[in-house]
Amino acid sequence: MNFLGKAKNILRRTIDCIFPRCCVICNGKSDLGEYCNLCSSCIAKIPWIRGPRCSICSRPMGDGDGELICAGCKANAPHFRSGISCWLHTGTGRDIILALKYRNADFLKKDIGVLLKNNNPEICEFASDSSLVPVPIHYFRRVKRGYNQAEVIAQAIAKISSGSVVVNALKSKNKKSQTKLKSGERLLNVKNMFECSAESDGMAKSRRVVLVDDVSTTGATVRECCRVLYGAGFENLHVLTLARG
Repeated sequence: MNFLGKAKNILRRTIDCIFPRCCVICNGKSDLGEYCNLCSSCIAKIPWIRGPRCSICSRPMGDGDGELICAGCKANAPHFRSGISCWLHTGTGRDIILALKYRNADFLKKDIGVLLKNNNPEICEFASDSSLVPVPIHYFRRVKRGYNQAEVIAQAIAKISSGSVVVNALKSKNKKSQTKLKSGERLLNVKNMFECSAESDGMAKSRRVVLVDDVSTTGATVRECCRVLYGAGFENLHVLTLARG
């Protein structure tokens, strides 16, 4: 470690002693181990998806033989080949998403990377040698929030894998947020919400592309993004979300 790196470590430890870090979920004192902003108690409560899941959209499923595909993907096959979600959008898993999305907690980037590396190593393989494309948010929403949470997640994943982030491959048009909409309303609202940008022109069409987002509930957003990318000539499409609703 060079002099600057050592100086930063000393400064960080000094600040930690004067202003102890708190867990962003429970506000208790963080353990100051591998994780900067999460405590071991909250980490233990994350509802990781461990059991059988749909091989396309990652929806948790019961036991079955062979490749599992949920009824939704059988009835309406998406334009992406496979998907993976890390935890359920409930309890502590939901709290992490909400902090990242609404509490200016983009500083969770390092913790998210360590979480995935320690608890879901298949994420590294899934994102390996891929272009990580964050689901975009509209310019005004990004200015208000200060960042795009999907981009933060993509950067965290790039740190623990050989994937590379392509920030502006997609653009979002100004439409209503999906958060409070019902399933049918989400499908209508997201229609034609996205378009490819000039940034996508520099990506090889044969490249493995992994679309990254915070949470998939109905799957309407990631399906629409992949539909647009597929229409632009990208066929090796996959989806990665932190949470699954």
